[in-house]
Amino acid sequence: MTENLPIVITGAGGFLGRSLVEVMSAVRPVRASDRCSLSGDGVMGDVADPEFADRLLAGAGGLVISHMLSRAPGAYDHPKAPLEVNSAATATLFEAAVRAGCRKVVLISSTSVVDAHVRKGTFLETSLPFSPGDIYGLSKTLQEQIAAYYHHRHGIAVAILRPAYVTDEDSMTDKYGRHKETVNWQFIDRRDIATAALAALDLPDLGLETFFISGHPECETHMDIASTKARLHWEPRYTFTSFPKDN
Repeated sequence: MTENLPIVITGAGGFLGRSLVEVMSAVRPVRASDRCSLSGDGVMGDVADPEFADRLLAGAGGLVISHMLSRAPGAYDHPKAPLEVNSAATATLFEAAVRAGCRKVVLISSTSVVDAHVRKGTFLETSLPFSPGDIYGLSKTLQEQIAAYYHHRHGIAVAILRPAYVTDEDSMTDKYGRHKETVNWQFIDRRDIATAALAALDLPDLGLETFFISGHPECETHMDIASTKARLHWEPRYTFTSFPKDN
């Protein structure tokens, strides 16, 4: 990635997006985008609109896709809106990236794409088949398949990050404002997702690669995080070890 070109971050006004902007803007130029809730120099617009996506990606050195339909009550009861916002808009962004010559993308996915394996207690490896358990997971699965298509069809380098429970260690709250008193192996701080995304963008030989990421040390017995750490030269800063574990 060319360091003087901006990183485009979608969903930049959200819980995760704000941390992506904060962490990445400290070391790279950033072009933050969201449909609402932006401050400063952010670019407001709908990434599902091809014309807006083209303007957004013009001159970009990298793209981080972190937008998603809100998990408000009822939002995922029917597939129409989730697939339009999460999945179809992702394809629109990839198309814009192709036209703009933006060659590196980080897709913020989720362990929800392998939900059945998580529930069974299967050790999570990137070779596991998709097994989404709900429409949200389906939309993230389609995002990953879209990313694979644009890698194979157009040669775009893609890092797919699969976090589980995204929260903030300082406040122990998640994007819905829910406060947690105990933790488990799935916890990851949103700032650690940002540093993993940066590390992926910096890989000179990035292909199409999937990375499970978590912060708690016990994740090592549940997922292949060793490969993530080795490949990205990444370690989570926030490990949640000062909090009691779930029963």
